[in-house]
Amino acid sequence: MTARAPLTEAEKQYVYERKQQGATLSRIAQELACSQETARKWWRYQRDGKQPRARGRPKTGILSTYPKEIRAQAVQLKQGHPHWGPAMVKLEMIRQMGLTVADLPSDTRLWALFKEKCPEAIQPRQRRHYREKVPPKAHCAHECWEIDEKEAVRVGESEWANILNVCDPFTAVVIACRAFETTTEKAWRKLARQEVQDTLRESFQRWGLPYKIQTDHGKKYVGNSQASFPSLTTLWFVGLGIEHTLSRTHRPTDQPHVERSHRTVGDMAWKDESFDSVEQLQAFLDDRCQQYNHAYPSRAAHCKGQPPLVAHPQARHSGRTFDPDREWELLDMQRVDAYLASFVWTRSVSRNGQVSIGRHQYQVGFSHADETVSVRFVPGQRAFCFQASDGSWSVELPAVGLDKADIIGRTPP
Repeated sequence: MTARAPLTEAEKQYVYERKQQGATLSRIAQELACSQETARKWWRYQRDGKQPRARGRPKTGILSTYPKEIRAQAVQLKQGHPHWGPAMVKLEMIRQMGLTVADLPSDTRLWALFKEKCPEAIQPRQRRHYREKVPPKAHCAHECWEIDEKEAVRVGESEWANILNVCDPFTAVVIACRAFETTTEKAWRKLARQEVQDTLRESFQRWGLPYKIQTDHGKKYVGNSQASFPSLTTLWFVGLGIEHTLSRTHRPTDQPHVERSHRTVGDMAWKDESFDSVEQLQAFLDDRCQQYNHAYPSRAAHCKGQPPLVAHPQARHSGRTFDPDREWELLDMQRVDAYLASFVWTRSVSRNGQVSIGRHQYQVGFSHADETVSVRFVPGQRAFCFQASDGSWSVELPAVGLDKADIIGRTPP
């Protein structure tokens, strides 16, 4: 993620409320994507009822203590040479005006002058990125499942299939291996959220609910719009009591077990065989996965040459039961609402007075066009609160597309 803008008034208040609730400053900083020092500073200001001192120099004008000729010459040189930095501008001023380094302002103050007087001549800077954290490793059976799909597996003479693979990295158990027909001309496609959910429902019923599920940044896992807003898949996991963990962007090595499982299942099942239909391929996959889990001498680190379920009999079930017929009751919407309430989002109001949040548009008013707002979820009303960055106005609008049917992906039974 990129270096973020300063905290809004709503985010400052959020720091105080979360700390009052017992959250650590480290946790709050992680939730707001800011530094721990920033969270500590605003917690102390709110706790002590103080206001921070105004930043920067008094409003007397930038470089007001220097002669007008120096300021005018610096701006003129910058406008004529947009790619010059403050250091190069000062060198040219020394050469043209016969000045010394002591006669000129610092690079920082010159940059502030350029930003005020000739912003069009300033070159855009690439914001630095924070390093993504490596997902934690699993330490017991069903602590975490890894999910990935293998594309373009041939079926028959002209048909193709995608295979969704789910595995337990600690025990090396193959949880699921589901084939889906591909009907596109390019012989590959991305699986839909409903297909992933149906596969996981069968796995939950057979193996029990895991504590975490790790995925990549695919559209069906993180959603279409801003990645900062939880996807429906993430909310589905939260409602079932499962933590959604993401691999680092463009890092397939963060899911080595499921990537290795692709090769193992491929060697055992579809690489040296031919199939007339996806149903035939699925039957073969089921047989080979059963054989792998119960009889194949696995070379995984924790199996020590034994079949996964022989080395780890506790992996037969997680102990957290799941019944697809009772999914409507099992999905805890209070847990979902509490999870949504733990975020603060920053959005810009469009020219039409709309704010985009969670793939939906909310009308906050044409009079607020081009303003920046903070967005928080209000659990009691199941609504979003849109507040100006300076706290001057706020409005609540009912949340759209976040009902239980939207999250589960189907209507109640």
